[in-house]
Amino acid sequence: MNYTLIDQNDQLAAVCEKARQHAAVALDTEFVRTRTYYPQLGLIQLFDGDQLILIDPLNISDWTPFVALLQDKQVTKFLHAGGEDLEVFLHRFKCLPDPMIDTQILAAFSGQALSWGFASMVMHFNQIELDKSESRTDWLARPLTERQCEYAAADVAYLLPIAHQLVAQTEEAGNMAAALSECSLLCQRRLDMLQPEEAWRDITNAWQLRPRQLAALQRLAAWRLNIARQKDMAVNFVVREENLWKVARFMPGSLGELDHLGLNGHEIRFHGKAMVALVAEAQAQDEATLPAPLPNLIDHPHYKQAFKAIKALVQQVSEESGFSQELLASRRQINQVLSVHWGLKIASRTPELQTGWRGDLLKAGIDEILQAL
Repeated sequence: MNYTLIDQNDQLAAVCEKARQHAAVALDTEFVRTRTYYPQLGLIQLFDGDQLILIDPLNISDWTPFVALLQDKQVTKFLHAGGEDLEVFLHRFKCLPDPMIDTQILAAFSGQALSWGFASMVMHFNQIELDKSESRTDWLARPLTERQCEYAAADVAYLLPIAHQLVAQTEEAGNMAAALSECSLLCQRRLDMLQPEEAWRDITNAWQLRPRQLAALQRLAAWRLNIARQKDMAVNFVVREENLWKVARFMPGSLGELDHLGLNGHEIRFHGKAMVALVAEAQAQDEATLPAPLPNLIDHPHYKQAFKAIKALVQQVSEESGFSQELLASRRQINQVLSVHWGLKIASRTPELQTGWRGDLLKAGIDEILQAL
């Protein structure tokens, strides 16, 4: 791979200026995320058809030229399975690449498997087997090795020409509008920021708790998420989820009781007093203001009937449209529709099966099913 490794502001500015003369670039990132809430950026790869650049971010202080490239609407940014890369860009640069096209999504709309891996894609188009042995390496360690750089460069060197082929195939299949809609949805998911006051709804087995216990869980989950974001710690390194649930379930009044519940020493030492105080607040909360019990979706009396009916609709639409059932609707997406319809979850936007290209195909049928329940 004939790549150039850069780590200076002036080098980045020159690279981005040249890249913006092209209609499209391929982008990728390497990052580390073991104990942190946010991904720690270790490398950015860029290929515009002429220059193959590895951007070492550790010394760069002026990212203005790169942000301008990300936001340049005249330059299409191609990523592959880019959900986590989008998170990196959003956290580090406060923006998403626009326009962005994900080649894994293009592949799905041109007849390939929904989760087609990059190595399989390169083998299919180029008959080249990529060395993926560096995928779990430490991208924050310096100096970067030659093998790391070769591995990273290959991710974008092959991506850009393949992307152009996939665009042509998707257009030939008549699915480009739907594929672009799916790429927009991928970006929208990244922009959907979980509000701390809603974090309790995502705690496993929250539905088993009574109203006052849920009041404790509300406080505890919001507090944990805020701590994780402020200190850049993975939420389970603040307090493990099962332990958070135990605190809400048994509502301990002392550090000794936390120890008895099985919380570890780190959790008690650093956060014990805060958790006990939050429990005390929930104990004192006026009964009229306690949250209602949180129903379990699969226990809803109409759940099995509704799920089966929507699944049958998806199968029918799949046969009529040619889109695979896997691409049309996941279990998560069907459950999202039902959770919102029955008021079990607060929706920040319309469920995915009822909007965009999926909505065009499924919304009328889903609405009919829901009205008949």
